[in-house]
This record gives sequence, C-alpha cells and structure tokens, in this order.
Amino acid sequence: MNAEELGLIEKPPSAEEIRQQMRVQFRGYLIVTVVLSLITGGIIGRWAPDVSGEPDPARAMPAPQQNITCAPCNPGDAASLTPAQLQVYVSGGVTAPQVVALPEGSLVTDAIAAAGGLAAHADVEAFNLAAPLANHQHVIIPTHPIPNITQSPSIQPTPVGPEDKLDLNTATVEMLQTLPGIGETRATSIIEYRETHGNFATIADIQNVAGIGPAIFEKISPYIMVTP
Repeated sequence: MNAEELGLIEKPPSAEEIRQQMRVQFRGYLIVTVVLSLITGGIIGRWAPDVSGEPDPARAMPAPQQNITCAPCNPGDAASLTPAQLQVYVSGGVTAPQVVALPEGSLVTDAIAAAGGLAAHADVEAFNLAAPLANHQHVIIPTHPIPNITQSPSIQPTPVGPEDKLDLNTATVEMLQTLPGIGETRATSIIEYRETHGNFATIADIQNVAGIGPAIFEKISPYIMVTP
C-alpha cells in the first residue's frame, strides 16, 4: 500500500471539479451584481429629476398640516414690544411748561418742541439743543433777564435845564425828583417843609430841609427858582 492510498498525500482536484467550483463562484458573483444594480437603480430613480414632465405622486402630495397652538400671550410680552418712553419735565423759557412723553433717544430740542417751542425771552446760547435726554429729567431752559419797570408809565418826569428852572413853591414830588441828587425821600421832605413853614423866600432856604446840605444845594441851584 502506497502513501496516496493511505491518505497521507492529498489527491489534487480533477479538471471537472475545478470547472464545477468556478461555475458556483460565477453564479454567486452574478447574483450579487444583480442585487447591487437593482438597489442602485432604485436610489437613482427616486432622487433623479423627472424629465418626462409627469408629476411624481409621492412628491406632489402635500405635507400634512400641523395644528400649532399658541399659549395665551403674557401682557408683559406686549408691553416689551412698545418703544421705550421718556417722561421729561420742561420748564423755563418755553411756551407751555409741562411733562412731555418722548421716545428713547430724544434730544433737548425734541423736548422743547413738545412743550410748545421756545419763549421770546429764552436764551438759546446758554444750553445745548443736541444734548440727550434721560427718563424723569427736568430740563430748565435759561432765559434773558426781564427789565423790572417800577415807574408808573403815566408819569414821565422831564429833566430840568438852566433855561427851564423849577419853582420850589409849586413843584410836585415827581417834578422835584428830576433834580440831580433828589430822590423820592428828599422830594417828600421838601413838600412837607413847604406845607409846614410856607413858601420858600429864596432858593437858599431849601438847605433848611433835612437831608439837603451845601453839596446837594450846589448841584440843584442852577435848576431851581422861587416865586412870591
């Protein structure tokens, strides 16, 4: 008995066995190739554009609508959408001093416009029209000083010159105040002296009035006279 018969040496496959194995492997490769082709063709056909012009039922079907419910709105959310407001008090040289409501980012000129504009005596050079505003700010518009007229408009004393002398025995308080150095107090004293002691005999007698000495007499002597 030789080694081949004892099974110690593997007998090589015959030509027919080799051809059988190759046919089996070829069928396996063919099946795999067909399956892959079908899968690939389906994917390409699904996503490739339709050149036939006919709509794809799957694509033409509208997506189902979803009912979206909104929770009740918070009043604070609505307030947050409202532009911020500035409350500013405007006074001084404006037509209508008041508290005005302005949008955030407003300037002093906007506050003045909301308060009726500038008054006639407003000092426009004393403040900055382009200054920004802050909430609850008090804007005071500066003004020019207004002359304080205390003299009655019905009394218009005329200064007395040497050619138009004032009679001490007939002059009124207002007329006496036109003399240099004579105010309301001294003019009243002259009238009271005249009513008490009678008419002045000479202009020098005015020095007998309290508050009128030689210095005052020297100033007014060119402008006064007496009549009997």
